[in-house]
Amino acid sequence: MIISLNWLADYVQIQAPTEALVERLLMAGLNHESTETVGADTAVDIEVTSNRPDCLGHIGVAREAALLFARPLHVPDPRPLEGAGRAVESVNVEIRSLDVCPFYSARVIRGVRIGPSPQWLVDRLATVGVESVNNVVDVTNYVMLECGQPLHAFDLAKLRGSRIVVRRAVDGEQFTALNHKTYALTGQMCVIADAERPVALAGVMGGADSEISADTADVLLESAQFAPLAVRAAARGLVLQSASSYRFERTPDPAAVAWASRRAAALILETAGGTLEQGMATAGTLAGTQATIPLQPGRVAEVLGIDIPAARQHAILTGLGFVDTSRGDPAREPGLWLAPTWRRDVFREIDLVEEIGRIEGYDRVPEDRSITARPIELSAREVMIRTASSTFIGAGFCEALTRSVVSETLETTASPWGGSPPLVVQPALVRGADRLRRTLLPSLVEARAGNLAVGAPHGELFEVARAYLARARAGSDHESPVEEPLLAAFVTGGSFFAAKGVVEAVLDRLGVLRAGGTIACRPVELDLFIRGRAAEFVLARGAEAPKRIAVFGEMSPAVRAAAGITGTVTGGEIRLDRLEFAVNADRTLRRPSDYPAVERDVNLVVADTVPWADIAAAIQAAAGPVLEQCRIAQIWQDAERLGAGKKSVVVTLRLRSDQGTLSGDDANRVVHAVVEACSRAVNATLRA
Repeated sequence: MIISLNWLADYVQIQAPTEALVERLLMAGLNHESTETVGADTAVDIEVTSNRPDCLGHIGVAREAALLFARPLHVPDPRPLEGAGRAVESVNVEIRSLDVCPFYSARVIRGVRIGPSPQWLVDRLATVGVESVNNVVDVTNYVMLECGQPLHAFDLAKLRGSRIVVRRAVDGEQFTALNHKTYALTGQMCVIADAERPVALAGVMGGADSEISADTADVLLESAQFAPLAVRAAARGLVLQSASSYRFERTPDPAAVAWASRRAAALILETAGGTLEQGMATAGTLAGTQATIPLQPGRVAEVLGIDIPAARQHAILTGLGFVDTSRGDPAREPGLWLAPTWRRDVFREIDLVEEIGRIEGYDRVPEDRSITARPIELSAREVMIRTASSTFIGAGFCEALTRSVVSETLETTASPWGGSPPLVVQPALVRGADRLRRTLLPSLVEARAGNLAVGAPHGELFEVARAYLARARAGSDHESPVEEPLLAAFVTGGSFFAAKGVVEAVLDRLGVLRAGGTIACRPVELDLFIRGRAAEFVLARGAEAPKRIAVFGEMSPAVRAAAGITGTVTGGEIRLDRLEFAVNADRTLRRPSDYPAVERDVNLVVADTVPWADIAAAIQAAAGPVLEQCRIAQIWQDAERLGAGKKSVVVTLRLRSDQGTLSGDDANRVVHAVVEACSRAVNATLRA
């Protein structure tokens, strides 16, 4: 945002050098970009964050400066003189899509004389880098840069049917903008139409068919409220960003809609003459809420570590536009502050503390002052994410941060979480990457390939992030059409069993089994992995249907080729959002047993199709708490000795009790129970 110091002086008189003004604004959150002399004026370029659309106009910056320098603020109160005629009789306004345009207003000014703007207006616009067009168009630009509310002026005679219809565009509908380029619109975009065709792209740019020209005599002045998402979709979809779309995307002050309309009407009468018809033609209702925020008397000192008198706190908040609605004693009871319409980013007590702190000056906060910390309780999801991340880090992995959009090459394989096609972003947010990823694994494989290319062969990577899946059915009013699963993925150069161990370690640390339910590991076929070298973990809890919670395996040649990697890569992905309510990360420390362990080998003969997970589950259920470890010692097949389609699985059991040394008979009873359980569960027999 470029501000003119001469222009700023219309609202606040600051008796301080430019450097002092720039520094105070910077300390208050408006970062300084550059300062330049333009004729007899000075242009100061400041960075305005997306949550401060009120500072995308000179009045908003003047409000900050007036408070910072304790100077009075003067905001014009425009009251344009109305003549004969009524706007509602000259034009009919209709909104057919209230979701993209909650409110629309139109004033009518007849008999204007289009010509050059007065020099003061030309100079003001030139200082901030805006070229003068004519007196009417310049006024709309001036008011937008004054208060942050975009406006548009139509040639009323060019509006067919004397109608304004705000509606969604028809797919493929043609629109010729002020830049005299023709665009094909989509149904996601909002247009301002007359009785027959679009005459403006709502919130973005006017149309060439209704622009103000030297022959214009009657003007329709638009001041409206448009939904940010609709404006953003149109501006980015057509690559047609403008100063208006920049502001509408950030939601300007709803109260400025009427003020800007009056202000522009008054300036048009002043610079172009004409007669303003009475009232406005309107449709819809202004959308916007104002938060009522409590503020504890001592909260500011508690957070900032400095004592700011209550009177000073009150002066800062009122100077910023907050209204004190308290009724009790502010020294004892929480204050209640009504946020101004232009500060919808402020809705919590801590936001008020921040406002007081930045105006008072963070440079006044001592570096060595102790600040009382309030404990907070982490949500179940945050505990889960932190626990999973710390487990990966403990296993030697480095956290990666990759883009949510990927190239078509990386999206050649289906996601293990759904078969819907990838969602395409238009225009591409990153050159060559226009698809929202459905799994994190290809991105991590690509990152590993980059590490290998620079000589880092041991880069074990993990990432916790969301993927994006189109739902099989359209989302209802309470359900988004896009599913966003929270995933934890990793890649490593280790073996298939190393990847399995990583997944098991994360699930164990999350305490999924301690929360109830059973987990089974079984083979799976997925495009991401080599056939026969992939598996999945499935969680079953109560009456719920079993759900896939993790996959792992050796990455397929197609995935490796897409990322430009030739060596073996294994990886896995855990569906954290399916574990959020099946996690018990609290761990109970237990003293190791003082008694020796007893080991027994059990040689089971089972069908070669029986997975190890089924055998292990049966053993663990039968052995009980004395089972310390259960592992495979050997697997072999011999059709002559075992029979066709059979395999021998030698299992080593380590048994240990907390109560005393297990006797041989105790161990034999456990082994007998294990053999019987395996016989029932997987039809196993004991090989002599």
